[in-house]
Amino acid sequence: MRFKIMNKEVNIFKRKFNKIVDECQRFCYMTRAKEFQLEALERLNSLKKESIALKEKVIAQKDEDSANAMLSFEEMTNALINELNMWIALKDDNPDLAWDYLVEAQGAARHAMQSHDVANHLDDYVERLHILEVLLFPPQHFLSPGMIVKQHVCSICGQDYDDCSHIKGKTYMGKMCVRVIKEAELKEVSFTPDPANKHSRIFEIDDGGVKRDTMTWSIISDTSVKEEDSR
Repeated sequence: MRFKIMNKEVNIFKRKFNKIVDECQRFCYMTRAKEFQLEALERLNSLKKESIALKEKVIAQKDEDSANAMLSFEEMTNALINELNMWIALKDDNPDLAWDYLVEAQGAARHAMQSHDVANHLDDYVERLHILEVLLFPPQHFLSPGMIVKQHVCSICGQDYDDCSHIKGKTYMGKMCVRVIKEAELKEVSFTPDPANKHSRIFEIDDGGVKRDTMTWSIISDTSVKEEDSR
């Protein structure tokens, strides 16, 4: 059974959201013409602005459930915007930017599901984004920092995170709680197959004295030539 939102304005927005998203998702393919993808982006960015405005309105009314639902709609829109930008970046021969857009789409979809039950249906979409990651991009090598956190605060109340009652990853009145690290001591950087942040990756590798882009395999520079030139 699908979750029913009580706020009348949010219900009206939900119907508009579903219609626009259904129409825009048809352009989330490599073969779709770029001009249609750009038009879809304009519609989605307009929809996002509308979602933010309505979110602020229900926050002012102290309607937390509706505020959280609107954050979820906002994040679902963000996910689709980023996916469309990924396809466009690939067409523009910019795979590094395309990767970043994909990672942002994955994060937005997860945040939407965390924010409110209205996004509970996104499991298939999250899986789709994972399949696109595997099929469109070569395997990436990720880095993970090990650190001692000396000061961290709550994004909701601004207090020391250890002293406040808010929970990281939970949504409060249209805002997701995150732990903001203010001060930390870096201890190590290690390789990991399952990073918290997929933006943290290796961009180039040494291949027999030649530096190659890990995404395109293009030669970046010949280190042996550089060494000879420096003599």
